[in-house]
Amino acid sequence: MASGNDGDPPRAHRRRGSNRRRLSQELNSEDQVVEETEEVFRSYAFYRYQQEREERGEEVPMDPEIVEIQQELGSTGSLVGRRLAIIGDDINKRYDAEFRYMLKSLQPTKENVYEHFTRIASSLFESGINWGRVIALLGFGYRMAIHVYQHGTRGFLYWITRYVSEFMLRNRIAQWIAQQGGWVSQRERGAVPGGIRGQGEAAVLRPVNGAARGVRHCCGRWGYPGAGRAATWPRQI
Repeated sequence: MASGNDGDPPRAHRRRGSNRRRLSQELNSEDQVVEETEEVFRSYAFYRYQQEREERGEEVPMDPEIVEIQQELGSTGSLVGRRLAIIGDDINKRYDAEFRYMLKSLQPTKENVYEHFTRIASSLFESGINWGRVIALLGFGYRMAIHVYQHGTRGFLYWITRYVSEFMLRNRIAQWIAQQGGWVSQRERGAVPGGIRGQGEAAVLRPVNGAARGVRHCCGRWGYPGAGRAATWPRQI
C-alpha cells in the first residue's frame, strides 16, 4: 500500500500544473507582443507623420518610407498604433521640442544611432515601466527616424522599428505589456491596449513626466551640448 510520502498530494500536482500553464500563457503572450510591436510602431509613425503634415504642411518634408506604410494599414496592430498616436498627442506637444533638441545635440549617424537610441530609451524606464513611458518611447523612436532621414540616411525606418522591438524584448517591456493584457486586450479586440482601457487618458499621460526628466538627466550625465541650459522638465515622476 502506498504511503503518504510516495508523492505529492493531488492539490500540489494541480497547483504545479496551473503554474506551468500560466507561465506558458505568459510566454506565448509575450511572443505575441514582440511580433505585434513592429506593426504597432510603424502604424504609430505613419499617423504621427500624418498629424504633423496636417498641422504644419510643407514644413514637414515628404518621407516616402513612412508614406508607404499606408499600404499596410487595416490590421488590429495598426489600429493600436493609430490610437496611441492620438493618445500620445499631448505627450508629443509637451516633449517633442526636447526630443528634437536632444537629437540635434547628439547628432546621431548610421554608425552610432543604436547606441544613442538604447541610452535614451533606457533612461526613460530607469524608475519603472508604465504606459506613459511606452508611448514616450514610440514618440522618441519616431522623432529619431525623422531626424536621421532628414540628415540624408535612407532606409532607417526599418532599423529604428527593429530597435524599438528588440529594446522592448530585452528590457522586459514586452513582458510587462503582456501582463497588462497585451497591445490589444484579449477580452476585447479593440483599438486600445488592454492596460490603457479603464485607466483614462489622463492616467496614461501623467507618468511620462518622469520619463522626460530622465532624458534630461541622461544628457547632463553624458555631457551632451545643451545639458546645462535651464531645465523645463516636470519634477514629479
